[in-house]
Amino acid sequence: MVTAMTDQRRSDNLVRKLVVCDLDGTLLNGAGPVSPAVRQAMQDTVDAGHWITVCTGRGHQLLKPFLGQIVVNAPLICCNGGLVLDWPSLQVIYAAPTPLKLSHDAVRLAMPRGWRALAYFSDMRTLLYYGYSPLDPSQSIRPGYQLVQEGVVIAEGSDPLTAITKPLQKLIVLAPKPGATPEFVSVLQTEVGDRARVVLSSPRAAELLVPGVSKAEGLKRVARRIKVLRRDTIAIGDADNDVDMLCWAGLGIAMGNAMPAVRAVAEWVAPSVDQDGVAVALRRFVMGVTASAT
Repeated sequence: MVTAMTDQRRSDNLVRKLVVCDLDGTLLNGAGPVSPAVRQAMQDTVDAGHWITVCTGRGHQLLKPFLGQIVVNAPLICCNGGLVLDWPSLQVIYAAPTPLKLSHDAVRLAMPRGWRALAYFSDMRTLLYYGYSPLDPSQSIRPGYQLVQEGVVIAEGSDPLTAITKPLQKLIVLAPKPGATPEFVSVLQTEVGDRARVVLSSPRAAELLVPGVSKAEGLKRVARRIKVLRRDTIAIGDADNDVDMLCWAGLGIAMGNAMPAVRAVAEWVAPSVDQDGVAVALRRFVMGVTASAT
């Protein structure tokens, strides 16, 4: 018979893990929703006494619709580590905006080439879409820009530079079609130089990360804040912008659908997102893990 004292000893001996999951391609398969199996595994992780959160390239604007589908109990890492939000208060713990001139230079480069852009404004409410409309997915190309808040267009025009008047939280440049070429990334990196690092978060989206911003840095900040050692962190991801996070974590896990660079650095490869790979990984590496079992 298990006594209350035994239960207390187990609780005291628990090594609290911090699990950080990418969102798109890891927790989310396409537009979602998060599968019941994955959500249950996240809940089980919390119930077992561990920490879990997301580390995504999305800003709060595009993460917000999914917060009701996932289970987290640690600060949220947004914008590839450029924005860390306390949970559940959503107070800003850390922010590293993209300088105005850098944003303008990248957008100026994109405009004549038929590239598109997505800008996250620092108010955590406003998005700028250039060259396409999220409200009309059937429209492959849309001239000019739209400013959107909560799914409502609040302004539009032809020149996005007139709307970008302050440092952005983050800027993404999108190739004209899926399968971004090395030339696309190279041209963009040459333009921004050492002011930002260009990484792919999908086969089409190139993200501009200012110095000091990465998913690994975001993971470090959260681990320090909740006092979890590096060796007790687990990172799960699928895209190139997840590589540094997997390398830094105590255990780096790639999804079965991960890009080659992610699989190359991972210590374990989970099933793909459509096979609930996160749930499999959590059951294998987190559930019931105690100090006596490590």
